[in-house]
Formats: sequence, structure tokens, C-alpha cells
Amino acid sequence: MTTQKTQYVEVPTDLKTKLLAISVIFIVLFLVILGGHSSFYDLVDGFERLNRVSYYVEVSVWDLPILFTIPCVLSIGYGCILLLFNRVTEKARRLTLKIGVFFGICFLAIRPFYGFWLSHYVESKGYHFCWYYSNVSMMTPNVYMNQPDLCYPVNPKSDILPWFDEQEAKGIVLTPDMVKAQADKISEAYEAQFR
Repeated sequence: MTTQKTQYVEVPTDLKTKLLAISVIFIVLFLVILGGHSSFYDLVDGFERLNRVSYYVEVSVWDLPILFTIPCVLSIGYGCILLLFNRVTEKARRLTLKIGVFFGICFLAIRPFYGFWLSHYVESKGYHFCWYYSNVSMMTPNVYMNQPDLCYPVNPKSDILPWFDEQEAKGIVLTPDMVKAQADKISEAYEAQFR
């Protein structure tokens, strides 16, 4: 019976390579913790708002697909750890590459289908897209209102959503006139800063 020794791939072991591997590991941990937590929290918060019939729902078509990047990023981190301790084998290198590519493709493939499903799901719950409160940036969430009359032009857009939360917490039933008055107040205060 012969024992088979593991063949490690020869990699540079200089200080520069080790520091680069350590840097990538910290970046990976930061991305996983920050991105994963934020996306998961936003996803859960959006569906929780739908269930309690909140005045508005913020949903992003990126929340679920971003979660698919976590295994991709972790495989890169694992590869760097192997590099750091000179334990890179051909099998490990192939495996980390396959995991990274697979979940990267899943991220890109699921995004259009999830976006299509999400918008129809939110609208099926009686919410209406509100252009005035949604930002045009690619990864920012879209805002849907449970009553289309509560969507009113305001500048800056982000300042009115906390007001909706306050009114909901107080149990106040909003009317379009109340929203219009608050939106005008926010816009006037914003414009007064630049006069």
C-alpha cells in the first residue's frame, strides 16, 4: 500500500504576495459581513412592511442576488488563505474557481427574473410604484406606496420616508393633503438652504 502525497502548486512566497493575500482576506470579510447583513436585513424589512401593510415599501431588485455573491467572495477568501499558508493544490484551485464562477453566474442570471417577479409581487399586494420617492441610482431600492395619492413630488426624496414612518408609528391615517403639505414643507426647507 502506497501513500500518496499531496502535491502543492508552487506559488510565490514573498512578503508582497503574503500582504496582498491578507488584504484580500480582510476585504472579503468586510464585504461578506457588510453586504450580506445589509442585503438580508433590507430583504426581510421589505417583506415585513408588505405583511403589515405599511404606507410604503422599499424593495431592491439586488437584495436577493447580492446574497448569491457571498459564496463567490468566500471562495476567493479561501483561495487567499490557502495561498497565505502555502497550501494551494490544483484541486483546491479548481474548486475555488468553480465555486466563484458558479455563484457569479447565479448572481447575474437570477437578477432579471427576481426583479420581474418582485415588482409584480409588490403590485399584487396593492402597492403602486412611486417615481417621486425612488432614486434613479442602479442599486437603490424602489419605493412603492399603498395608495397612489400619497406619492407627491418632494426634494430631497429621502426626507419624506422617515416622516411616513413617524406617522405610521403614531397611528395617524394620512390623507393626500397631509402628504402634500409635508412634501412642500420639506422642499421649501431644502431650497431655503441654497438661497
